[in-house]
Amino acid sequence: MRLLAHPPKGEITHKTKIEWTDYSWGPITGCDHGCWYCYAKKLFTRFHRSFKPTFHPERLKEPWELKKPSKIFVCSVADLFASWTPKEWRNAVLDSIYECPIKHTFQLLTKNPENIPKGYVFPDNVWVGTTVTNENKDWKNIAEIKTVNAKVKFVSFEPLLGSLPDCICLDGIQWIIIGKLTGSKRVQLDTYWVWHIRNEAKRHKIPVFMKNNLCPPWPREALIQEFPT
Repeated sequence: MRLLAHPPKGEITHKTKIEWTDYSWGPITGCDHGCWYCYAKKLFTRFHRSFKPTFHPERLKEPWELKKPSKIFVCSVADLFASWTPKEWRNAVLDSIYECPIKHTFQLLTKNPENIPKGYVFPDNVWVGTTVTNENKDWKNIAEIKTVNAKVKFVSFEPLLGSLPDCICLDGIQWIIIGKLTGSKRVQLDTYWVWHIRNEAKRHKIPVFMKNNLCPPWPREALIQEFPT
């Protein structure tokens, strides 16, 4: 698929309140994972919008309109590598990333790292991560993301719903994000879960970004908010 030489007029990529990025970009919206804790689905439902996976080709060039290099969270309310995401949609998004004339940092996050083709070689400005909540043994995603050919491979422990098993090693990961469940009292954060991940990351010299929502119960003075270099 060939893309337009110039970005269309339209909605600019959104400035976001997510602490570890600058902008969210939604060329694909909607998700079929069905996670009970999903904030995005609740938000879409509240405003009577469909959460069915949808492709927005008119948004493909939005990052091209941002002249200052920024961190951009790609498909923040979708999953680029989910089984239901058509290959054509995925390739169109990746083409736009690769051809973008501005040297942004594009942050990709998926619950299905096993679907990333082994032959993909991501540019250095594309960070590739996976979500691990410690529910339903999804910590297997850590081993999967390590096999991805990207300079920065990261794990987002958000929402953190349990303890990382002692047998799981984080060596080979370049960045860790930790955040707690918000908007529900179904799972209360245990500070040991955070402490254990932080110590494992420290042991392997992995930068850690603890989201502000960890406080409380995590002490605010003990927050670490680091980025890969």
